[in-house]
Order: sequence, then C-alpha cells, then structure tokens
Amino acid sequence: MARRKKSGKKGPRHQYSPESVAYIVLHDRKLYRICEIVFSSDDLIHASYVARKLGINPGYAYILLKKLEKWGVVKGVKDPVNGKLAFKPSNSEVAQLIAEEIRKRKAEETEQAIIKHATIEL
Repeated sequence: MARRKKSGKKGPRHQYSPESVAYIVLHDRKLYRICEIVFSSDDLIHASYVARKLGINPGYAYILLKKLEKWGVVKGVKDPVNGKLAFKPSNSEVAQLIAEEIRKRKAEETEQAIIKHATIEL
C-alpha cells in the first residue's frame, strides 16, 4: 500500500465549522457546563476545578477540556502561579457563539426565576 505524501501544511487535519462545534457543545450537557464554568470565571481554570464542580474524574475533565481546546472553544495556557496547564476562553468565532448562547440562557433562567418569584408573592 502506497504512503500518502505530506502536503507540507501545518495545523489540524480537519477544520471544524464554528456552527457545528457550537451545536455539539450546546447539546452536550458536560461540555456545556464546562463552557459555563470557563466563560463565567475571570481566573484561569484547571481540570481539577472543573472535575470538582461537575463531580467527575479530573482525567476525564482534562480530556473534555482538551477536546474543547482542539475545537477552538478554550485555550490552554501555563498557569504562572504553579506552572500547570490551565484553560481560559478563546477569542475564536466559535467561542463567541457559545458565550452569546450561554448569556441568552442565563438571561432566560433569570427571567423565569423572577416571574416565578413574582407569582408566588401575589
């Protein structure tokens, strides 16, 4: 079987469309919650912190964060405090789409809570 020639291109083998990545993330409960955690924090987020918040294994949290990094949703950086890998929101189009949807969902939740609270008091 003949080997394929290297094309000389650098970067990922597959380009993911922002819409398809956003669809996957917004419809997967764990990926969505991870994005909520990362996007709502001003600090760098470690896999161990995500694991504690979601009640999952830190190794699994790391795998999910690396998947989000591959898709361009989050960016992995070295934490200046302890040198460990930490994550922050990316500046990509897909990250902006997901952040906007998170804001919309939070606003809807807040609105529903206000309506529920107002109807209870009446």
